[in-house]
Amino acid sequence: MAPAQHLEWFEDNINWFSDHATIEVLATDVPRCPGWTVENVLTHLAVGLGLGYPHALRSAPGTPDNEAFADVPWPAALPGGAGAIELFEREMLSCLEIFRATDPDWPCYAYGGSATAAFWFRRAAIETSLHRLDVADALGGAPSPLPVDRLEDAIDESIGFALPLARRWSGAESLPGVTVRPSGLDPVPLGDGPAVATISGEGVELLDALWGRSTDRVMISGDRHVALRWLKVVEQAFAGR
Repeated sequence: MAPAQHLEWFEDNINWFSDHATIEVLATDVPRCPGWTVENVLTHLAVGLGLGYPHALRSAPGTPDNEAFADVPWPAALPGGAGAIELFEREMLSCLEIFRATDPDWPCYAYGGSATAAFWFRRAAIETSLHRLDVADALGGAPSPLPVDRLEDAIDESIGFALPLARRWSGAESLPGVTVRPSGLDPVPLGDGPAVATISGEGVELLDALWGRSTDRVMISGDRHVALRWLKVVEQAFAGR
């Protein structure tokens, strides 16, 4: 997908949260994010993404992970109630505005290395999609399936970016190789050496598994223990990020 499409996707998700994350539902538990409420999801996105991602654009390529966000003005305390909604809308719309004003080819920091601004446009679209699915599930409505192009892009990013990085961050470098087989797409190898397991699935079910939400609706063949360890690394590595 092109950077402009990622920004459109990001804006769609911001608007969905603005429509659905009302005062009445802020205290609702979000089972897919254990220990969190809808309010926690909003403040997580507002601060971690809305405040943090624009600062990544200002960090030079190759900046160490522990220095890239050193100058972000993290709030001393997070507001609750209507303040959480206001914080979300303010910071997310500000982030979107900064993205729109930034050349997608602008070189900048990315987790574990270097990238261009387009990396963060895509990351913002996909992260807000995952949390949109979390909140939609918590509110009891069947979440609208992602359009095919967005779903394929999210799965591709999970396999190409999130899983390999999470493997390093979570200390799981020694995990043997596995194959991820999305329905209707080419199989993708992960890790080093011959695959000892295959993880197969389709649609949102596979995306959920890759991001540590649920493994109930994917098929695992081969070494199940290794496959399940792979499916936990993103949850472990990205917790709180």
